[in-house]
Amino acid sequence: MSVEEVMKKHGFNLAASCAGKASFTKWIKYQGKRAYITVNDQTGESFPITLEDPVRVAIHDLRSGEEVEPHREINSLGSYLQSLQE
Repeated sequence: MSVEEVMKKHGFNLAASCAGKASFTKWIKYQGKRAYITVNDQTGESFPITLEDPVRVAIHDLRSGEEVEPHREINSLGSYLQSLQE
């Protein structure tokens, strides 16, 4: 199963900005407001290629796109996805 298929199972979609930044994104409610999660590779500019890749996870306000809390660095995409199931 590809990383994209695994992410889709967890509710994430592949997104790209006009500036070339690629992320996996998922819409959520955060503190009662509409927001979205972004999952990027360690650089924050692209999406992870394998479940072993370190990732940067951030929550953004849906309207402004601004981070609503500082991003987190996580050892691997697989461990982040496992934390979602706990």
